[in-house]
Amino acid sequence: MAVHSFPTDHSDLEGPEERKLQYITALVEIAGEDAKHVNMYVTVSLTSILVTLTQLPFSKLLGLPLALRIILVLGVGIALSGAALFFRYVQAIHRARMALVRCLASANARHARELWAGSAGVWKYHSGEYIWGLRLTVAGQGIMACVVAYLLLAG
Repeated sequence: MAVHSFPTDHSDLEGPEERKLQYITALVEIAGEDAKHVNMYVTVSLTSILVTLTQLPFSKLLGLPLALRIILVLGVGIALSGAALFFRYVQAIHRARMALVRCLASANARHARELWAGSAGVWKYHSGEYIWGLRLTVAGQGIMACVVAYLLLAG
């Protein structure tokens, strides 16, 4: 398996302006795809919360033991917190994408790379929002699934 090494001196960003513009355009497209991907997580999470809370008979939810009602509320809160963190990550991607588009006017591929993957990049400053968004979303959804499973198994 070949290991790829990337130059650290930006020499790969030298060359014709057309190539630089293609690179920046590709970064803009990648940022858009990343935002779509994370928005899908938010949509699925919010949809499952809404389905759980609106499609289960309210009387069954109120009939749960107090501990399970508290656990369900915590699960919903945790999943909502994960969705909120994902939303913040998508906002950061959007701001970076707008900055990347500004790089097209000057064909400044170095600055574009810095905005996306450098020391000032999206992942450097917002990876925690993505990682914790994922963790909280999965945890919240898991907790809600356990309560729903209890409802189904308890009859």
